[in-house]
Amino acid sequence: MRVLLFKLFLPIISIVAIWQPFYGLFTYIFFNIIRPEMLFWGGAGTGALVFKVAVVSTIIGYFRLPAGAVKPTACREFWLLGWVSCAVVVSLCLSDIPLERRAWYYAFEVGKYWVLTWLVLGIVTNRESVLRIQNWILYSVTFMAMWGVEQSLRGNERLEGLAGGSAADSNGIAAIGVLFFSISLNKFIVAKDYKERVVSFFITGAIIALIILTQSRGGFVGLLCAIVILGLTTRKKAVFVFLIATSVIFASPYITGKYKERMSSIVGVNEERDYSSASRLVLWQAGGRIFLDNPFFGVGLLNYPMAKMQYQRSLGGNIDLDLLEYSFQRYKVGHSTYLGQILPEGGLFLAIPCFLLFWYVMVGYLKIKRVLNLKQEGNDPLLDLLTGIIAGIVGHIVCLVFINGLYMMFLPLQLTFAGQIIRILQNGIDERYSAQ
Repeated sequence: MRVLLFKLFLPIISIVAIWQPFYGLFTYIFFNIIRPEMLFWGGAGTGALVFKVAVVSTIIGYFRLPAGAVKPTACREFWLLGWVSCAVVVSLCLSDIPLERRAWYYAFEVGKYWVLTWLVLGIVTNRESVLRIQNWILYSVTFMAMWGVEQSLRGNERLEGLAGGSAADSNGIAAIGVLFFSISLNKFIVAKDYKERVVSFFITGAIIALIILTQSRGGFVGLLCAIVILGLTTRKKAVFVFLIATSVIFASPYITGKYKERMSSIVGVNEERDYSSASRLVLWQAGGRIFLDNPFFGVGLLNYPMAKMQYQRSLGGNIDLDLLEYSFQRYKVGHSTYLGQILPEGGLFLAIPCFLLFWYVMVGYLKIKRVLNLKQEGNDPLLDLLTGIIAGIVGHIVCLVFINGLYMMFLPLQLTFAGQIIRILQNGIDERYSAQ
């Protein structure tokens, strides 16, 4: 019955997306957060239809729109993510290692994020549409968080599989939560009315619960980094400090001993016996060796597990033999977006655009924030949103140190939105002061 209703829903999605591509774009993003395979007990084939319908219909609707003030091809994000897509393909074409069965599938997945960037830049072109879609995305993440709480109560201890194909494991789910946590927290801090404050408080609590329930150590570290960055950048620092201090005092008694024990293992004295964390240090060393031997184009997408095997003997000198055997099992991946994917599998040709994408957004944020503060316009809601996005991006990037997150769409999505917000704010300044 659910499958039938879902298929009947698809023509409605198509019509709405062609009529208003903004809604089609949000539908595509929404179903990447609330994955269809979670609605069909793993039946991803049926659920995958919604992505095809949404993106094709949105593209048709986009071509029906009048030419906007912001052209996607004039934006850095468009070309840098195009470079990322190209670099992934080049790494496969130049690889000396036999390709994994699904390598080209994942290369296509990375390419889809380029298309998504193009649609965001072409459709979400003014402050009202940015604020609206970011609110809707935040509500979608909140829905996922509430679903996670329900899953936890039903015995899914670390929320494995909650995000379907959008996150590889519970660490990926925590990373998604960290990316959006700062937005909701900053909305609560700067809220002007009671209703907005209550809604933001609920969303922030739900996302915090999601991160905690995953028991992800990388998620915890990323969350701390996001909180620190938000504390340094929010315009209401006194409120922020009071809120964090109060939360720590009142929430600490409710954090379970099991969670505290797991978090303490981040710096625990017996960490060398914790294979989950210690093996990552070994795998990262192997990733570094792969990169040094293949610095320009890497060994190809998904080829890290095979490429690492030749370094087992050379790394065996000062490493416990059992840990070495555990780390160099054939299926073991790098457990790091940087030392397990970008550098060893794509080389500098992939790493450079990834770095530049982050760099330009960070520099652009600092510049536009300084300009607006000098002009006494620092209380702009769009700047508040951008501040939350930036803090979330930094926290998420820290989370990616510990997981394979190259195929997660949310970081390039938020970087694109951040770049678009910076342009909208700058265009607003130019228009106001050119008219004077």
